[in-house]
Amino acid sequence: MSVDPVFRLSVPPVVDAFDFARRGQVVEGAFSIHRLQRLLDGLEEQPVGEVTELSAAPVLPGVVRYVIQGRRTKDDESQLVMRVQANLVLECQRCLGTLTLPIDRTTVFELVRRESDLSDDEPDEEDFDAPEQIVGSPKFDLAELLEDELILEVPYVPRHTQCPDMADLDAQADEVASREEPPSPFAVLGQLKKGK
Repeated sequence: MSVDPVFRLSVPPVVDAFDFARRGQVVEGAFSIHRLQRLLDGLEEQPVGEVTELSAAPVLPGVVRYVIQGRRTKDDESQLVMRVQANLVLECQRCLGTLTLPIDRTTVFELVRRESDLSDDEPDEEDFDAPEQIVGSPKFDLAELLEDELILEVPYVPRHTQCPDMADLDAQADEVASREEPPSPFAVLGQLKKGK
């Protein structure tokens, strides 16, 4: 059973996680990144994103877009499937310039009732599709889960793959290296000695 998605211009709601999954509910929306204070701690100042509607257009910096769907598996397990999209503005630690980090992450979570139900096994490195286990509750904060996923996407040391300013410096260094190298002082001394 699937329920039509509810579109929100705000953060995701607090829900009964197991009921949300059992009913196959879907919630989707978009909101300003400034609503996620834990994520913003330690980040560069983020642009103020204004959200008026959900569209297929690229996510603007300062805006978070999400779709969260509840479902039951064939094995009768409760799951949440979350897709989150954002463009974070970071500072490149190599050139100290502005870096925009596009995020488009889809994660499947398996809901368990108690912490003791969490699997002690390390996830199989080869099974990338294995859902992450989390403890569900009657007052499950979807916004907090979404914020956790965004925090996990922020690299410890953000940097460009090729810094814009560094490309110019590399070109200049190549140019200098390609110029004729000055003669070695020992070679000059050797020529002077031969001249005697």
